[in-house]
Amino acid sequence: MALLTRPLASAAAVALLALALLALLPDCAYACSCGPSMFSFPERAKGANSSAVFSGEVIDTEKGLQVSSVTFRISKVWKGKQRETRTVSTPSYGAACGYPFKEGKEYLVYANWGPAGSPPRPALNAYVCTETQPLSEADANLRVLGEGQSPGDEESLPDSSGGVGGLGVVGLAAVAARTAGFLLLRRLLKS
Repeated sequence: MALLTRPLASAAAVALLALALLALLPDCAYACSCGPSMFSFPERAKGANSSAVFSGEVIDTEKGLQVSSVTFRISKVWKGKQRETRTVSTPSYGAACGYPFKEGKEYLVYANWGPAGSPPRPALNAYVCTETQPLSEADANLRVLGEGQSPGDEESLPDSSGGVGGLGVVGLAAVAARTAGFLLLRRLLKS
């Protein structure tokens, strides 16, 4: 009889441990949480914390397991290199602060340089926690930004790209923590 209760007690202990670990996980492991910005609205709208600011239509999306690549046909550029098209990475899931871009829609995009993909490589990254939004809802930002330049304009904009954005590091850390928690829970449930 003691031999039969031992496996049940062990399974119950593992289940209780798994539930305790789930209860201890921070809320940000399940949903994106954006903290307050240290910049005022006009500073954010001008791209104070962004490597690139542009508007454009999504012409292609490639959803990966952790990171999606989104290609835009650029209509205006306010910050960063002027190009006809630009590809931006974003976490594939909203819980990791990924932006839900849709093909055929136009957006005002605020992006930062940081690692993306597997293996990680430098890429422009866009997140929900920035001023990125559908172009149809960006009137206030566009008033602050002014005219912008169309791709192909001869006068070049200052290229302020090249630094690693803070949100990129935070987003990747959140994805890594979530994955590690999932793997730990899976291992505990199997043993």
